[in-house]
Amino acid sequence: MAKNQHEPNANEIWLYFQAVISWVKIVFPNYRREMKGIDWGFLYNEYKNEKFDSKKLETEIARLMEDEDVGSKKGIYTYVLTRKEKHLNIRAFSPNQKREAYERQKGVCVVCKEHFELNEMEADHIDPWHSGGKTTAENCQMLCREDNRRKSGK
Repeated sequence: MAKNQHEPNANEIWLYFQAVISWVKIVFPNYRREMKGIDWGFLYNEYKNEKFDSKKLETEIARLMEDEDVGSKKGIYTYVLTRKEKHLNIRAFSPNQKREAYERQKGVCVVCKEHFELNEMEADHIDPWHSGGKTTAENCQMLCREDNRRKSGK
């Protein structure tokens, strides 16, 4: 906006805002209150030339809205465009779930087979969340930090 502050009128910026709004309405025709406050301009600039199936996106958004593991419902919109799970703020395992997995494994990392103290390990979804795995005690395993970083980097 600063680059347009000395323009005699706001036509250029107005046209840009209209383009962003039109794009959002086409890609996400079903309005939800969670859409407020999203940086739509950034998403438009990044993804305006991508082809999206709005019906498929709506089906996925509805499913994610119902998923209790999704901590940030607002982040669903950014996630379906970027595929970066960080925007969903996936619910973390509880301390009790971590302790249960740690005891079940007797403190041994399932990857490197070495023993660690609980505070040296991190909880991991056995069946990954993005593949339908839930944040439950049965789906929790403890990995040493190094192995968890390696797994997350794949």
